[in-house]
Amino acid sequence: MHLAHLTAAVLAVAVLGGCGGAEPAASVRDGRIAITLDDYFISPQEVRAGPGRITFAVTNRGRIPHNFRLRARDGSEPVQVTTLLPGDSGSESADLPRGDYKMLCTVANHEELGMSGRLVVR
Repeated sequence: MHLAHLTAAVLAVAVLGGCGGAEPAASVRDGRIAITLDDYFISPQEVRAGPGRITFAVTNRGRIPHNFRLRARDGSEPVQVTTLLPGDSGSESADLPRGDYKMLCTVANHEELGMSGRLVVR
């Protein structure tokens, strides 16, 4: 009986060890970043870039429609990729000055369900 509890505990630690770990920030390469939308998750969630023109190549890997917005602190949205059906892709570019931006899906309550991330331009 103790062996069964020990085995269950080891399996739980192994499974949970992969959950909740912060992935390292992704970097914009050659002025381009690939963004994946899944059901209630944006990947990568943390992106770092230098100021200038950035192209966001967005793909919906989820089972429901999603969109992609980049929101500045003043509420403006310099990047707006329209709603993408499952499997669809789209892209949009913007010249971005230094600042912190929020990446999000504005469909229904998707942001509240976890579809957000951060872009830091320095």
